[in-house]
Amino acid sequence: MKKYLALLLTAALLLTGCAENKEDPQNSSGEISSILSDSTSSSSTEVEQNSFDTVPDESSAEPLPFPLFGADNVQITFGDVTEMLDKEGNALTKETLEDTKWYEITCGGFAYLAEPTVSLNSVDDSDMYDPETLLFSGAPDYTDTEYKRYKVGDKFGDLTVKSAETMFSRIGYEEKDGVLTTEQIKAEGMCFAGMLRGCSVEFDGAVTMTGYMRVCVSEYGVEEGEVLFVPDKDSLVLPVINFHVDRDTDSFNTAVWQWPVKDFAYATEYPTIRLGNINKGVDISGIPADGTSTKVSVTVTNVSMFCDTYMSSFIDGEIVFVEAL
Repeated sequence: MKKYLALLLTAALLLTGCAENKEDPQNSSGEISSILSDSTSSSSTEVEQNSFDTVPDESSAEPLPFPLFGADNVQITFGDVTEMLDKEGNALTKETLEDTKWYEITCGGFAYLAEPTVSLNSVDDSDMYDPETLLFSGAPDYTDTEYKRYKVGDKFGDLTVKSAETMFSRIGYEEKDGVLTTEQIKAEGMCFAGMLRGCSVEFDGAVTMTGYMRVCVSEYGVEEGEVLFVPDKDSLVLPVINFHVDRDTDSFNTAVWQWPVKDFAYATEYPTIRLGNINKGVDISGIPADGTSTKVSVTVTNVSMFCDTYMSSFIDGEIVFVEAL
């Protein structure tokens, strides 16, 4: 656990947002999806099976003894939980769980996803784009997108959830000798929604989209040769996993990112969509590799998504077919 926290804090210092909406802490770029994945898998192998396997069926819907809810604003229950850890990385059980002891709670088998609503770009939507301010008129900073819980086996369009995980964390809710109590959190005016740390999800299936593709030449926080894609407004077929905590209302909405890159700009609820790297064998024959954004049709499979409310959010996929339009 200490190693995990150190990695996250180090990443937080190194990463800064590139979006126009600089006040949103999650609008930054970096490679941290593996940190959450590695942390979860390593803690799972180090800790013995806890008492959740023996919790009676009638208690599985019992909510936890403190406020903890997901992006759908539904209270988390013991039946959702696969692992609970204290600040030292020790496993907790239902019997030993207390408000002041838990530090990390993992729920397996589901993630929070939403329907996308915004995707603008300076080519197709030039009438809404101001090249002087680099902003789109009418594009909101946030959208009141409704997040829903998607479980393994659920479908989103042509995609089927293959695996999913959600994590809650007390990072940011600590005091010198441990973690803040519920009453202390209320007294400080802190929101409980902020305890939802992130989600990861993988899909079976493939989707075809039109939009703009570019190969990174020199962009902060992105590897050279990385293939990035922005779907147009006719290809909003991927779910959104970019939830943002509204601390004033203790609820969730979705940040809209506005990015100017070279001679191309876009505004979208999607986090960065990465489709591999040309320096690592990805073939995008016929697509310029000089950083120019090119209109394409692309079919993608092996889609995975990751969202961390304190760090970065990403969508990854593998190109099956691509052609310039």
